[in-house]
Amino acid sequence: MKKKVLLLLLMSIILSVHPQIGQARGEGEQASLIVKSSSRSLHQTVLNIKSPKVVQALLQAYPQREVQEIPGTTNYILVEDNGLLRILAVDLTGNLYDVQQKVLLHLDSNTEKKIISYFERLHLYHFGQPVNWEEVDDIIPRYTTFTVIDLETGLRFKAQRRAGNKHADVQPLTKTDTAIMKEIYGGKWSWKRRAVVIQHKGYKLAGSMHGMPHGGGALANGFPGHFCIHFKDSVTHSTRSLDLSHQLMVHKAAGDLSSYVNELEAQEVVEALFIAINQHDLDLLNIVDPTISKQAKYLIDHVESIRFIKKNNPPTIQGDLVFELPLRFKIKQKGRKEVDSHYTFLLRRESPTDPWRFHELDEEKMIK
Repeated sequence: MKKKVLLLLLMSIILSVHPQIGQARGEGEQASLIVKSSSRSLHQTVLNIKSPKVVQALLQAYPQREVQEIPGTTNYILVEDNGLLRILAVDLTGNLYDVQQKVLLHLDSNTEKKIISYFERLHLYHFGQPVNWEEVDDIIPRYTTFTVIDLETGLRFKAQRRAGNKHADVQPLTKTDTAIMKEIYGGKWSWKRRAVVIQHKGYKLAGSMHGMPHGGGALANGFPGHFCIHFKDSVTHSTRSLDLSHQLMVHKAAGDLSSYVNELEAQEVVEALFIAINQHDLDLLNIVDPTISKQAKYLIDHVESIRFIKKNNPPTIQGDLVFELPLRFKIKQKGRKEVDSHYTFLLRRESPTDPWRFHELDEEKMIK
């Protein structure tokens, strides 16, 4: 058990830092399938592979070609071969990658099908279901108590829905639950959205919460107000519109964030870029556009916040394959004052069914 924990901790470190081949103690050949909501998530579901045939097939997977970046994924495989630790990743379509070497691997089709099947079952256990708000409204009516699980940390607390008809207005149940929730947010209340799973009477619902007390509260829990939990297609109470930042986290909690992002319209991709920067979420930025990894890291490192000056901005080009959007926005670099800025975003795609990608995003011009 201690050895497995060591391996999983090492995997988190390797995925969070510049990847290098790691050494692990022990002998023999073994493999573990790991599902986690992001590369940095401490909360993960693990399936140990006992079939020597499957382990051997993974070890014998050979390089096809180098890749610039590993696609955003929730699926990883930890393979140990006589002390040598390899980390593999499996994308949406079942392609296998060596994370440390940044290469696409060839895996025989029978093993590939088994691996995909294993991951499908792990997803059912780890993630929530993306249930529409209309159904959720009936599943957890007002004054229902349920469990909230944060998918990044694995911490959980009890909460009660108190109000809200377009999404759930919620309060931690006790002072202990308030303390756990504050720990999830690093000891400081925040509007930052987080992917959560709501457990109640056999249901596992994919949701998104923020961590900022506001409005009224009625429970003796040390929480000065309530917070919001959104679900699939829930809307804000003020504007009656979808909050894309919440919807992104709902789909992260459902384990289908990459698929959801790939279906976004071009203007929503620009909004998702801003959301990822504000959340300081490098994983989300790489999912929004895996071709801008260098720019993404620069933006995360230098920008504290970025926001639209106005919500609706007309594009200057709106074609099936090309989209151009001049924007004025406010941006605050770390250690500096917020200033007005402007940038023209150009996005392209290969066909009407492909996802939109930024074309020659200049991160330095963007933040000037």
